Amino acid sequence: MRCWSDKFRTVFAVALAIGLITACSSGRRNQVVAAPNFELKDLSGNTVRLDSFKGHPVLLDFWATWCGPCRMSIPMVQEFYMRHKDEGLVVLGLNMDDEPSGVYGFVRQFKMTYPVLFAGSSSVPGDYEVDGIPHFVFVDADGRIIQIYSGFSYEMARSWEDDLKLALKNSH
Repeated sequence: MRCWSDKFRTVFAVALAIGLITACSSGRRNQVVAAPNFELKDLSGNTVRLDSFKGHPVLLDFWATWCGPCRMSIPMVQEFYMRHKDEGLVVLGLNMDDEPSGVYGFVRQFKMTYPVLFAGSSSVPGDYEVDGIPHFVFVDADGRIIQIYSGFSYEMARSWEDDLKLALKNSH
């Protein structure tokens, strides 16, 4: 009986984890609102402002080095960025770690080529109502939020494709 119980616990834990990842991932289309502007430092110490990317669709990716689902999503974000950067797509990785020292090695390990900004000790997560990570915000070329994704699922990349088409179509 104990052996069955251990197997049951393992299967249950795996099923629960898969269910939580799937249940927590959602794309929700809200009323279109202006994306709150921010000014954050990148890995080199340069200041980056969101409004400097007006005219380009922007995917904001809130993540942290300790976040398991973020480790799964980052390669997908990188691939999406590489596929669409020549169309004008901007991806900004907003790191949520309290201590930035481990971020540099993480960025190298995951071969992240899009800008990574330090947002953990800023007001930006609150401005974007981030209550869990990963958290993605798609901003159109006019600086309006057109989609928010909380959590992670592998199907998100298809939705990002649709968001990008909409953002490029509606850009002025």
